[in-house]
Amino acid sequence: MKKKFIPDILVYVFAPILVCNLEINKNISYIILALITLTFIYSITTAKNELRLNVSGIIFASLYICAHMFKQNAESDFVRYIYDTYCFLILSILFIGLTCFDKNIIRQIYSDILRSKGHTKYYVGHYLSRKFIKQEFEKILSIINIHLLAITFIRVYSISTYGARDYLITLDLEKLVCLLFIIVECYMVYKIIRENKKDKNNKLRKENIRNNTINKDVEEKIIYLNKYKKTNK
Repeated sequence: MKKKFIPDILVYVFAPILVCNLEINKNISYIILALITLTFIYSITTAKNELRLNVSGIIFASLYICAHMFKQNAESDFVRYIYDTYCFLILSILFIGLTCFDKNIIRQIYSDILRSKGHTKYYVGHYLSRKFIKQEFEKILSIINIHLLAITFIRVYSISTYGARDYLITLDLEKLVCLLFIIVECYMVYKIIRENKKDKNNKLRKENIRNNTINKDVEEKIIYLNKYKKTNK
């Protein structure tokens, strides 16, 4: 089960981050092209052999690679800083816009994770349709949006106030805010995972009770038949 999840993480998350941060200026375009080809082939293979497509993984890899390509020719670190700030703002606007069409990126990510672990579409759809899960996804997305907007505000303040010379003066504050939001986001994800484990335990408990009931019925029938045979001898 986990063998399907780990390759997804490697191809869609670790590979783009690793390749795009390599300090190779001459051949980086060819390496990125090879990465895109690998991602495409892997996606087609999983769609054909496993009847699934990791939508959130493809979106993340595509956005990360495109963002890096646009940022590649930036003149200075300050320009890259401004570019990253725009990216945070655009992501936040995108997430808010998707909620207007009843689309939750967190729900899609969790759905892709469950599918990569071998769960069927029916199970994933039934699980994600629960009221508690929907509410938790909405809360997580809201917190992520606030997270992105807070970082954007700090960066815009730093850019407009301190300029190219001292724009990193608020970096410690930015890291602290990120850490606090990440802790909250991780806790909320933990709540969903804990709820999933409870569901599995309840399901196993019900199956054990049902099996025990069936076994008792079978034993009672066998005892009754044995008694019936003895009385007729």
